[in-house]
Amino acid sequence: MADTNIIGKTVLIDRQPAVLYSALGDLSALVSNLPEDKKDMVSATQDSISASLQGFSFGMQVAERVPFSRVTFTQIAGSPIDFALNACFDPVDDPSNPDADCKTNFHLELNAQLGGMLKIMLGGRLQGLLDQLTDTLAAASAGKPVDFTPESFI
Repeated sequence: MADTNIIGKTVLIDRQPAVLYSALGDLSALVSNLPEDKKDMVSATQDSISASLQGFSFGMQVAERVPFSRVTFTQIAGSPIDFALNACFDPVDDPSNPDADCKTNFHLELNAQLGGMLKIMLGGRLQGLLDQLTDTLAAASAGKPVDFTPESFI
């Protein structure tokens, strides 16, 4: 197994880190925001979320919460890929801008153990997947409608 480390792009979000931390720290809230026709594909608790797509099941659980700074997710038991996904919230510090403390630099970091065939199949697509997921989360945090379908991430 090869260690694959990917850092997604950083986006500026007009929300405080505490707001983003709260939203991603409770995975059950994510399901309530899905379109009705997608909710039956996903199940979640506060600490875990799983989905099925074309007979393939996958999911993640919260492994660590660092208040207002980071939420770390890992695979659930039985997942075919061992991974750790960090959602990182960095407050914007700009003394010349009084509204800076209301904004957050957000990015995702992925560490995955990929076998040879999976690395060939997924390795080049993971950066795009992280960046697309980052854009989707940023749009959702701004109240914009998002196309959050599993097919859109494959």
